Amino acid sequence: MNHSTQHSPLDRLPAWLLALLALALGGLLALALMTTASGQVGLADSRLTDIVLPLAAAGCLIALSLYSPLAGFLAWIALAPYSQHLALDLRLGAGIPDLSLSRMLAGFLLLLVITQAALGKRKLRPLAWSDLAYALFLFGLLFSVPQTVYGKLEGVQTILDAYIVPFIALFIARQVVRNQRDLRWLTVVLMASAVAFSLLIIREQLTGEVLLYSREAARYSRSFQKVISLMGNAAPIGVSTAMVIPLGLTLLAQSLQAGRPATPARRLGQLVLAASLAICALGVYMTYNRASWLAVAVTLVVLLALRPRMRRMLLPVLLLAAVLAIVFWQTVVNSPAVTERLLEDDSVGYRTTVLRLALDMAADNPVFGLGYNNFGSIARRNYGWNPNLLFGIDPPAHNSYTFFLVSGGLVALLPYLAWMALLAWQGFRRFRSSRSPLERDALAAGAAVFLTYFLASGTFDNLNHLAMNLIFYAIIGSIWGATEYTSPPALSSAPTRTPTRTLSGPEIEEEYE
Repeated sequence: MNHSTQHSPLDRLPAWLLALLALALGGLLALALMTTASGQVGLADSRLTDIVLPLAAAGCLIALSLYSPLAGFLAWIALAPYSQHLALDLRLGAGIPDLSLSRMLAGFLLLLVITQAALGKRKLRPLAWSDLAYALFLFGLLFSVPQTVYGKLEGVQTILDAYIVPFIALFIARQVVRNQRDLRWLTVVLMASAVAFSLLIIREQLTGEVLLYSREAARYSRSFQKVISLMGNAAPIGVSTAMVIPLGLTLLAQSLQAGRPATPARRLGQLVLAASLAICALGVYMTYNRASWLAVAVTLVVLLALRPRMRRMLLPVLLLAAVLAIVFWQTVVNSPAVTERLLEDDSVGYRTTVLRLALDMAADNPVFGLGYNNFGSIARRNYGWNPNLLFGIDPPAHNSYTFFLVSGGLVALLPYLAWMALLAWQGFRRFRSSRSPLERDALAAGAAVFLTYFLASGTFDNLNHLAMNLIFYAIIGSIWGATEYTSPPALSSAPTRTPTRTLSGPEIEEEYE
């Protein structure tokens, strides 16, 4: 495949200036952490955290993006989950939409890649039918905003943050991730992020202390914390961590490929990557969230089914786990993880009620829905159903698909399902036509991530989990960019691919490096 080299206007930036830029960004983040941790924000500190820090951080990231759009994109994805907690979002006051880090970087990077294309410095990847389906989905949601009971401006802003900004990230990823080397950088950055997520999960589960979120600790049951740190719920942080595991596994398998030189640096990298994957697996387990557990199971099934060479790495681990489970069977089945979480049925009853109510609501206006995010209000007002009475909030749908159906009707739900189906079809076509083992690894990992997100979205409202959405869209867009067709026609879901040879041995090493 042909991947053209993209040059930034600042390609000749001196190394000392890059080091100074990195030092400035690191200092800003350290200052933000100390200011947040102090808990005592005076007038001067308020100006610092509300204005100076966000603008300075955005300036550093914009300068980094000018030097390397890929580096700016990766920094955005890594920092986005923390931006609202570390004073990286610019608050503009009551009645004025905030300029969050994600909004600023999404807008700037989009403008940057379009400008580079207009100047002939970048060739944009063309639109596909899946992009049209997503545009129709956004139209369906926006069309439902005038009927919302929560405010039109708030409705538009939540759609912007939850669905438009992540889609911009997908588009940008397709443009800046051009080959397997770029995809490897994304994997490294996301693995570091997933390890950080896992450490937050493990710490809260062991200590009961919530970090980076303004909410008190909660419990799933007598034995387990409900993880609140960073993302406000166990499901999004667990699923976000689990979605990175397929990328890490494929990178580890490629690094262990027979015939590759076993240098000390490579062995150290393999050890660090394996340890990182183990930490992520432990973090996902300690969420005690079934959607997160399901995500790991999906990853294993998909990779074992699609990539036979993964079996040599994964089957011994799975067989060892199976033997231990059999030996300690009584301990396993009587453990709190099984009795209090795996077999707990309160949430199943909740979601069954949600589905019944949503279908009944949708019958009133199946085409256009009943208004954006109105499920909870209608359930409480018209059906007298309010299981969250003590919290004083309307009950959430806890199902993204019923949320779309009640909010925007079939006008919103069907295009979204069409978008997901077209993504799956495009991935299937690419996987079948590709002869490169590295491309097939990436597409298999993408299939695991896609199926994880698709299934998990049926257990919660992805409206409320912006960081998780951003990670999913960034992964899919990056895999699409790294496996993009050479010269596809616009708006085509099955373009012709430039043939590639089957690679092996040193040739795999050359393509990988």
